[in-house]
Amino acid sequence: MKKYNNIEQKSDEWHQIRKGKITGTTLKDIMGTPKAREGAYYEIIAQRLTIGVESEYENPMDRGNRLEPDALTMFEFEMDKQVERTGFVENDNNSQIGYSPDGLIVGRDDEDVEVKCPGGKNYVKMWLTNKVPDEYYWQLVQAFIVNENLQKRYFVGYNPDISIHPIHIIEVTRESLLVDIGRAEEQQNEFLESVENTLSTLINL
Repeated sequence: MKKYNNIEQKSDEWHQIRKGKITGTTLKDIMGTPKAREGAYYEIIAQRLTIGVESEYENPMDRGNRLEPDALTMFEFEMDKQVERTGFVENDNNSQIGYSPDGLIVGRDDEDVEVKCPGGKNYVKMWLTNKVPDEYYWQLVQAFIVNENLQKRYFVGYNPDISIHPIHIIEVTRESLLVDIGRAEEQQNEFLESVENTLSTLINL
């Protein structure tokens, strides 16, 4: 048994030594549910590929804000496209329906960019499965509802700590989402109609 007596737990050195190894915490996941085992699988791969030690304490929103400009710059280089930043986009027919794209492709109204900067485990999962994470699915759909000319979204995953593949781009087309676009648009219109009816009743009380 090899001991590291001079290393303080939770220190950078401690994290570095543990990185990519199966520990007591990891074994709990391996022996747990299929979802927990899957998470441990991607976590170990991510740790083995990560340069240095990934911060466990950075707020995901802060991480995204910090890395998004670099992600867009790399996207522009990889795809040979120029990106325009914009704050918010509304539907032409209903100003109550909108979304906030991370970037619009200059000179086109049929393509845009969505950027996420996940930590190692989630980034590696997105890369290896080549699948947009479920939690962002309806966010992707909304853009096609707002912009009726939109035909393609570039879903960009970015993690500079995974140096062998720091950016992963998934192309999502309108055609591939047609059924859910129609379903979501219908549900959204019904929801807004219900809201307007309730507001009208309250205002006229």
